[in-house]
Amino acid sequence: MGLGLMVFIGSVSLIYFFANYYIYRHISVLCHSPLGKVVLIVLVLAMIAYPCGRLLQAFTSLEGIAKISAMVGSYYFAFMAYAFLLSLFIDIYRLMSSLFSFMPLLDVTLRAHIWKISVVLIMVLIVIGSINARRTRTVALNLEMPNVNATLDSIRAVAVSDVHVGLFMNNSRIKDLVSKINDLSPDLVLFVGDIVDESVSVAMEESLAEELKQLNAPLGVYAVAGNHEYYAGIEEVEKYLARAGVKLLQDEFAIIENSLILVGRRDITANRIERSKRIPLNEILQEVSKDLPVMVLDHTPVNLDEAASQGVAIQLSGHTHNGQMWPFNLITKLIFEKSWGVLQKDKTLIYVSSGYGTWGPPVRLGSMPEIILLNLRFINSVQGGSE
Repeated sequence: MGLGLMVFIGSVSLIYFFANYYIYRHISVLCHSPLGKVVLIVLVLAMIAYPCGRLLQAFTSLEGIAKISAMVGSYYFAFMAYAFLLSLFIDIYRLMSSLFSFMPLLDVTLRAHIWKISVVLIMVLIVIGSINARRTRTVALNLEMPNVNATLDSIRAVAVSDVHVGLFMNNSRIKDLVSKINDLSPDLVLFVGDIVDESVSVAMEESLAEELKQLNAPLGVYAVAGNHEYYAGIEEVEKYLARAGVKLLQDEFAIIENSLILVGRRDITANRIERSKRIPLNEILQEVSKDLPVMVLDHTPVNLDEAASQGVAIQLSGHTHNGQMWPFNLITKLIFEKSWGVLQKDKTLIYVSSGYGTWGPPVRLGSMPEIILLNLRFINSVQGGSE
């Protein structure tokens, strides 16, 4: 294990510990009733479930118990996020009430009642978010692109980002995804990064390659790496996807039936994990025909002006999950120029997907999983349009 990875794991562990200690200090007011004590014990067990599950996976052969523990802990992440926000709100309120006499004080009894109600409400939200995380919608994008020499009149492409095959994206859900894609009758299938979640071995356990072989796409199946592919090991991922007939594009392009240039970018994560850095888009496009429209797949929606400056017709990105759980979508909106949806920059249409799977808790609130259906039509005029 490298020093950088050890520092990262140590930092995350400390943050997790202190965040949960902060929550525990607040929620311990429940100890004043027998039922509250039971709730508190259950929550403490949930707090330690995820790290215990990971330790069991690493050092024992108790795979079943380890998986259940990690799954419980993953759901707890959602609870932890909202419990932390509530704790912070209570502290801010208590500070304000100490400064302004017109604000009523929150005594121990009142705080205990607040937590009793809040625990129930948060659990309800988690249930709703778990259901919502499986309610996939299809987003249709229609784009006309000038191409006087196109072999094809149109291409029907289906794109998916952030599948995150792992603890919750198991074999049955992969089968369901493949079925949904095939039902859309695509000519071309595109995966916009983060296909795997943690490791290739987990993807192998869930028979990802075998399921992806069932995709019906006459023009091929292409993918780009997301940050999780680099965490899992980009070379292993590339070899494994090749078994499924999926071509991983790494700062390279493929020409689709002399009608479309498909460019796959290395994720920005490569700049800090891999020895080789991202190649600028203009260098990738130096050898391509200027007569063909260009589609770019770039997992993380950064440096969006780069695609626009090169006259790219369309760029697809993902990564953000649209925050996955409200109010974190407000944070992704601050971080990224576009955290979800359509952005038009000059002649370039950019679409940032909310993704298909989930990371961490299998919960979505204020965000839905989606599959993108691209109807690309090639026209002989110099003007293109989109909707």
